Amino acid sequence: MNRKIYLIRHEETEDGEVKRYRGHTDCKLSKRGIKEAKQLAYIFQESGIIINSIFSSDLIRCKSTVDIAFPKGKVTFLKALREINMGDFDGLTFDEVKKKYPGEFIERGENISEYTPLNGESFRQCQERAINIFDYIINSTCGNVAICSHSGFLRALLCSILKLDLKDMFSIKQDYGCINIIRNEESNFM
Repeated sequence: MNRKIYLIRHEETEDGEVKRYRGHTDCKLSKRGIKEAKQLAYIFQESGIIINSIFSSDLIRCKSTVDIAFPKGKVTFLKALREINMGDFDGLTFDEVKKKYPGEFIERGENISEYTPLNGESFRQCQERAINIFDYIINSTCGNVAICSHSGFLRALLCSILKLDLKDMFSIKQDYGCINIIRNEESNFM
């Protein structure tokens, strides 16, 4: 069966222009993010794309994005679709982490795939979680699927699908509200 999986990054958050480790920190959409979520709704409605199943991270920024983009859709909210757990870095700006954890900041930059912040997870662990929940969603649904999640989570998942090394994940652009379309033909993903 041919189907499409729409991987959607949530829209812009309040204070979204500040480089911050958001991870599991909950934050609302900005006014711009709300406006752009309405544009997502328009894109899906006007294109005539039929979405059979909708899944989303349970964090507010994703919940708000899908509630606006798919106002009549039944959404399944899953903790497993959350952003990478940044542990003790969560909620801090990049500058705050550089000052508070200078050695860890450097170590993470040198080993982005495997470095695990205290009380958090590595991108490798996030990727394993992403693959597991993606497989679950694909195997438990039929038809087209929309999945709303976060940039780190989506990059880790896309590296697996595209067979890229995880250390190259930042070569995959993930702007607010971007849509990655994965075609699933039999057991192949493109």
